[in-house]
Amino acid sequence: MDKLTTKQERELRRKEKMDREIQEKKKQQLQSFAIWGAVALVLIASVFIVFKASQNSKPNPAAGGAELSPVQNLAPVTDKDMTRGPKDAKVTLIEYADFQCPACRYYHPVVNQLYDTYKNKVRFVYRFFPLANLHQHAMVSAEAAYAASLQGKFWEMGDLLFNNQDEWATASNYQQLFDRYAKQLGLDVARFDADMAAPSTLDAINASEDTGIKIGVTGTPTFIINGQQIVNNPQDFAAFKQIVDQELQKSGK
Repeated sequence: MDKLTTKQERELRRKEKMDREIQEKKKQQLQSFAIWGAVALVLIASVFIVFKASQNSKPNPAAGGAELSPVQNLAPVTDKDMTRGPKDAKVTLIEYADFQCPACRYYHPVVNQLYDTYKNKVRFVYRFFPLANLHQHAMVSAEAAYAASLQGKFWEMGDLLFNNQDEWATASNYQQLFDRYAKQLGLDVARFDADMAAPSTLDAINASEDTGIKIGVTGTPTFIINGQQIVNNPQDFAAFKQIVDQELQKSGK
């Protein structure tokens, strides 16, 4: 075999070195892929385990249960709250809501149907929680409802606000619309306007909202039944009725 020249030896060594480097890089890449693949599998498995555990631990409302979470430091119902139903009811349903909230509008007929069904057994409480950072007329609509309450028409004004939400929610002439609703309810419109603008009205709404903030309410509607928050709002009247019936059974009613 012919002897390699110095130049050829250098070229051979260079090629061998390059081949070793290429093999080393391939080895490192394979190791990296293996490590990240293992991490990905662990993450997927962890998510699956958590998901299954949550599915197993949470009652399914559609299957006959409801997830209720005890509320700490819930403010007691007083004469300052908007209430209907017997004061001595064994079941109390509190709703934190915003008149401009679309979800609250969705649940409004459901709550009314519950009231029609349980008006002699359940006390219904409305607490103001206007999401003013999301809804431009959340506060003024709350003021309209509170002003109507001072003339004994809170629930009726609430019906009009929810049923006509699309009309006033983004209107520039909202006050004219609220005055029209007040007149429709037979209210003293001048007094209604004055009460809407009164500092005491804003104070009352803020005080109601504060009771929600203290227990961690962040969105609307939030429902609390007998001191327990309904974690996932029921989808319809039948599912909500089941929760109320369960609480009535517990109370012996």
